[in-house]
Amino acid sequence: MIRSIRAELVKLTRRRFLLVTTLVTTIFAVGATAIVVMAAESVPVGGPRSGIDQLLSVEALGAAGGGTAVFAQTAAFGAVFLLAVFIATVAGELSRGTFRTMLLQQPHRGRVLAGKMIAVIGFAVVVSLYAEVVAWITARLIAPGQGIDTTRWTSLDALGAAGEDFGRLVLFIAGWAVIATVVGVLARSVPVGVGVGLVWAGPVENVIGDGWSPGERFFPGLVLRSIISPAAATVSFERAVITMSVYGAIAAAITAVALSRRDVTS
Repeated sequence: MIRSIRAELVKLTRRRFLLVTTLVTTIFAVGATAIVVMAAESVPVGGPRSGIDQLLSVEALGAAGGGTAVFAQTAAFGAVFLLAVFIATVAGELSRGTFRTMLLQQPHRGRVLAGKMIAVIGFAVVVSLYAEVVAWITARLIAPGQGIDTTRWTSLDALGAAGEDFGRLVLFIAGWAVIATVVGVLARSVPVGVGVGLVWAGPVENVIGDGWSPGERFFPGLVLRSIISPAAATVSFERAVITMSVYGAIAAAITAVALSRRDVTS
């Protein structure tokens, strides 16, 4: 597995790939953060609002964790893109035959795939940490002009909130990676896999989930949204983690069976 991780990191740390990733991440973090901060409004006199409106309120963003909460919201915006990238990473290896080539060095299919995904998730976490810093700086520059008090963003409480938000982000990334892996292994085609993933995570989950209350507790994408955006959550953090753990175990079993029983061809 160690060799699989190293092999994947060689691809992920190529200079051109790093430059493109840094550029895209910076543009996304700055743009999405600016939209979230500029859309913030004061809580009505009649009382606090519910759901995502609480996160976008001037009062909520002025709290100690407001700076990093902004990034958590921007990360939720990029969930579908994250799913597509993970699916393409897995399905592309299988469709191009590079996965078969790696098996010549490590015949254990599960270890090869596990090593690959560990490297990809680790890389995504590092990129997300960079994006969180960029988002915090962007929010700090824009927030005062929107009437948002940022004095508490540099307190010890803010540091604790940042750690919690980043922990939620790691779980969020890992959850999408697990879902994407099983889709990529079953589809073995980038267009098919990404198409299925986008249709499910986009219109299906959001349309059905909005009109069917159990969907918010069981649809994986909506459960992951509850993890990354607690202000908009419809289920508790503990329940969301347990639900995704069950899904992860099921996905791992399906992936293991699919890898062991289907031929790996070029």
